[in-house]
Amino acid sequence: MGEKTHGNCYLVIHHYDKLMVKATKAISEFLINSANLIKYRNDVARNDPENLSVFTTNRCNLSCFYCSRNVSDDSTGSSNRYDDKSDFKNQDLTMILQKYPGIQHVSFVGIGEPFLNKDLLKMAEQVKKSGRTTSVITNGTLLHNFRGKIGSHFDYISISLHGLTAKELTDVSGAPETTFRQFMDNVENLVKEEKEKFPELKIRASVVYLKENRERVIQAAEFCIKHGITEIDVQNYLPIGVDEGKNCVFDDEKDHILFMKKISNEYRKKLNVNMPVLIKRNVNRIKWGCQSFYRTLRVDGLGQISGCTRILPPSPKNGNIHKEMDVWNNEYYKDMRRKFRTKKDIPETCRFCPDAQ
Repeated sequence: MGEKTHGNCYLVIHHYDKLMVKATKAISEFLINSANLIKYRNDVARNDPENLSVFTTNRCNLSCFYCSRNVSDDSTGSSNRYDDKSDFKNQDLTMILQKYPGIQHVSFVGIGEPFLNKDLLKMAEQVKKSGRTTSVITNGTLLHNFRGKIGSHFDYISISLHGLTAKELTDVSGAPETTFRQFMDNVENLVKEEKEKFPELKIRASVVYLKENRERVIQAAEFCIKHGITEIDVQNYLPIGVDEGKNCVFDDEKDHILFMKKISNEYRKKLNVNMPVLIKRNVNRIKWGCQSFYRTLRVDGLGQISGCTRILPPSPKNGNIHKEMDVWNNEYYKDMRRKFRTKKDIPETCRFCPDAQ
């Protein structure tokens, strides 16, 4: 009786073991399939974008010689030149926010000056009322037309420092000296009155690090301190095409790196200086860690899209919000996510982008 019981127990245990093996195998396969599904979704069917970047307008009241708007089609390194004569509309913003409710932040940028867009405040107001945050990048010369409304419509405003003196602004953009005086008055009003009325408004400036004129970074820092701007972004040169990559600051250029460290140490207690990301000289060391195509939808006034927030502009070949049900998961986005996941076939110009490093 005991032996029979023992035998039955053995059979039960043996059968149990076989079931456990099958169960373990099934669980393992399930986990693998789930991982593959997650991986697939990461590349193919992403959730809503977190950020919407709006190319507000192509028009500008300045004509800076280095702007891609002023680069001729046959210029060296003009592969990423952007030329679009359209303005983004409030109704298109409404449509996008309804289609992608997961958007948390909307930035108004563009190759032109956002404050030339007649719908800008309407769009910013819509974003704020929906509980999202909003930002704008501007040359600062038109802010006098919107006094008392900047802090109520934007969470962040960044002033691009194209000219630190009247002469420099004229040389760079062709603007008369009166434009610089207006710019200075606008900065003063923004820092003193708008900031006082809306203390949550974050004001910052930006300047490009130029190898041939790096002292300008110091001048820009002093400008910010003098006029009450507490933070400045020093940006690496962003080439219009690969031929201009030589103008970037690379990670082996010790002289420039030491200069940046000197500035950081000198201004640490006076101003928040965000130094540029250095570009890796050795392509094999680049991490290709760009997350833009997983987080950001960029749209222009024609509905053309891009997933890049720096160097690759919207293009008709990428898709169009007026022609596709879901541009966020179209072939362009899926293909770019695949490229960055596998680190293969990435556009050559991306190697000069800070987000790739």
